[in-house]
Amino acid sequence: MFNPGALTGIVLAGGHSQRLGMALPKPLIGLGGKLLLARVADTLKSLCAEQILVVRRDQGDDVPDLGIALGMHVVTDVEGSQGPLSAISAGLAASTTRLAFVVGADYPFLSRALIIEMTRLAELGGSGSEGRSSAVFVRYANRLNPLHAVYPVDSWRELTAVALSEGLRSPTALLHRVMDEGIHPLQIMTEDEAERIDPRLLSLFDVDTLDDLGVAKRIIDTRNYHRVRPDLKKGGI
Repeated sequence: MFNPGALTGIVLAGGHSQRLGMALPKPLIGLGGKLLLARVADTLKSLCAEQILVVRRDQGDDVPDLGIALGMHVVTDVEGSQGPLSAISAGLAASTTRLAFVVGADYPFLSRALIIEMTRLAELGGSGSEGRSSAVFVRYANRLNPLHAVYPVDSWRELTAVALSEGLRSPTALLHRVMDEGIHPLQIMTEDEAERIDPRLLSLFDVDTLDDLGVAKRIIDTRNYHRVRPDLKKGGI
């Protein structure tokens, strides 16, 4: 049975939104009468014991204030704009639960069912885990997305901190190091496995460009998800 007391939601909101080409930060973009960050928070609030919003050290927009208004614990990525690995590390450092679901603030269609299944797999641990929880990622088009993933907090707090101290900045590079060296238990959901739970894989859709935003608006406008499926970008970071 799913235990929301075991899960923290970590939402990364410190990006510069450069690919979108808008002055407005992505978390503050409206979609279907609700801001992107609010959409993420609304999905996670019933799944998580706490929500942590990670922002940049120099972030002067309204994203931190919105996070506070949404009941999120706002923390600053002390590494500045060094990429998502330092933001993930900052979120894990502030987490108080055994597991954390990490996601970007620009994922408007998160699937509760998929997050629950990923958390269940993490708690099971997988082969060779020896009673330890495992990290869980989804493979899509032969790539893994570290920004829609479940992390065991204690072990990955240490893994990310060590990687950053060594100058590593890419979560994907750390992920592959963990896989290659067998440092910690890790499970990969295939695209087919994820799609059986989230049939349109909308949970993996993030708003990176104006075209993505247009697709998201069409999904909202039609209210007919089976006829409008975004061309998911192949891969994560």
